[in-house]
Amino acid sequence: MKDVRRILACVGAAILMCLIVSSAAYAGRTITVAVGGDIPTMKMKDSSGALTGFEIDMVKAIASEAGFQVKFVEVPWKNLYNDLNAGKYDAVVASVSITSGKKNRFGISEPYFSTGQVLVVPKSKANLSVNGRNIGVFKLSQTADKVRRSGANLTYFTAQETEQAFRDLAKGNVDGVLCDAPVALGYVSGKYSGKFCLSSDSCILDPSLKKEDYGIVCKKGNSEVLGMINKGLAAVKSKDTDDKIMAKWFRDTMVATASGQSSGSMFASEIPTGAQNSPVSPK
Repeated sequence: MKDVRRILACVGAAILMCLIVSSAAYAGRTITVAVGGDIPTMKMKDSSGALTGFEIDMVKAIASEAGFQVKFVEVPWKNLYNDLNAGKYDAVVASVSITSGKKNRFGISEPYFSTGQVLVVPKSKANLSVNGRNIGVFKLSQTADKVRRSGANLTYFTAQETEQAFRDLAKGNVDGVLCDAPVALGYVSGKYSGKFCLSSDSCILDPSLKKEDYGIVCKKGNSEVLGMINKGLAAVKSKDTDDKIMAKWFRDTMVATASGQSSGSMFASEIPTGAQNSPVSPK
């Protein structure tokens, strides 16, 4: 019995030592995080050229809680995943929706943000039905499919063509642009303030439509980095730091999460719409 106790004591001490060493190894380590093109309010540059936005603040908060340093690198959209797999950086933060397909190919963190899709239209078309209209989309989401089944024609844009999609909307080449709420709010309140608004078409404002969860992407099998990220994210959520960051960037439209939910949220059915809408104060 004494021998068993000694063995168990040794095993316990070894496990504790591993945890201490592992924790010490994290401290001061630099994790390189790639970000894609600018997404207003999520990732952009301030007047001095420094990266800023909701996702930048979230990553910094996660790093602070997990005890690692973070280095941001800007990477073209088309190279984000290939360069991640090539080991050029440790993680990608670019408003990436969590899907089963991505989970099969990459390591993805717990959700740090949840949103729905909304339709950006010219103010003169705020109450116009999508039926028979040409609508720009970035992915065949559940909302996009409903818009298609409601009689709209879909024009597809890639993520790197986001700015082009809104230029086409301003020129009248498309009648609306369907996109995630943060992107929509950024363009409605930014350079196109006063020109665009969010559509009030009932087919868009459907609370039953599936939400989009965003996650931080790591190379498949990189459990160490993914573990550090999830550790920091859990602490950020437990201290409601994510809600504070949400309030900073989406203060006029932020839908505070109910107690016990996993992440900040912004759903189409909860955002004011119409020609009078100015959802976010310009920064």
